[in-house]
Amino acid sequence: MSISSKRIAVGIQIAIMFASIAVFLGGVSLVGGGFGDRGASFWVTVVSIVFAQLVWFNVPIWMMASDARNKDSFPFQFTAISFCTLYAVGVFLMALLVVAVQPGSGWVYFGHMVLLFLLAASLGVYSMANRAIEAMDQADKQAKAGSANLNLHIKSVQDRAQMCEAAGVDTAQAAVAELVDAMHYATGESLPGSEAVDAEITSSFKAIELALMEIDDAAGEDAVGELVARICREAKSAKLAIKRREDLMKTLR
Repeated sequence: MSISSKRIAVGIQIAIMFASIAVFLGGVSLVGGGFGDRGASFWVTVVSIVFAQLVWFNVPIWMMASDARNKDSFPFQFTAISFCTLYAVGVFLMALLVVAVQPGSGWVYFGHMVLLFLLAASLGVYSMANRAIEAMDQADKQAKAGSANLNLHIKSVQDRAQMCEAAGVDTAQAAVAELVDAMHYATGESLPGSEAVDAEITSSFKAIELALMEIDDAAGEDAVGELVARICREAKSAKLAIKRREDLMKTLR
């Protein structure tokens, strides 16, 4: 937000604040009586109107500005705006009550305390719910990111295997293709507790990738055969780890 926009927003806020106080004071003057003999409840109501205006404008604006790019949080932002609006409405209803009925100061204080308590409790529940949702979203993103990294890694291994043109690597390429199929049907997320088996699978992927790189520089069929055997062993080990990962996912859910 530019400086000119901020100035306009502040100007609008001050104008509405003065208009609200003017309406309240105008209502008092219409009912009759001066302002000098008004009790403390009158001035508490004036201060509450100012505070309600500040809450109604600034709290929702701060919440939206602090998380403006997160579209998923809009329902929570709308809920916070509703709480602030209800508080402002309650304060103005209390102001009308003070003008029309002129209740005792004790009842006015009690009414404003109840309104403040409801506002604080509502915003507190909003804050806890919002944080809980954010924590779950973050955990979900991390879970999907873990599985996405595995899928990207196995695709990299598959591409390197397909690029390998050395004689006698057909067996290794077939083992990698089977490993790709096993990973394709695996659970598309990682859960807390699956880090160890995910690391084991990643280690096998790295070993296969390294062996495929060494094949291009291998001297003789025997060296290629040893590397192909290593790739097949690592592919088998990775498939077993993927199976353990699937069994683990069933217990973690």
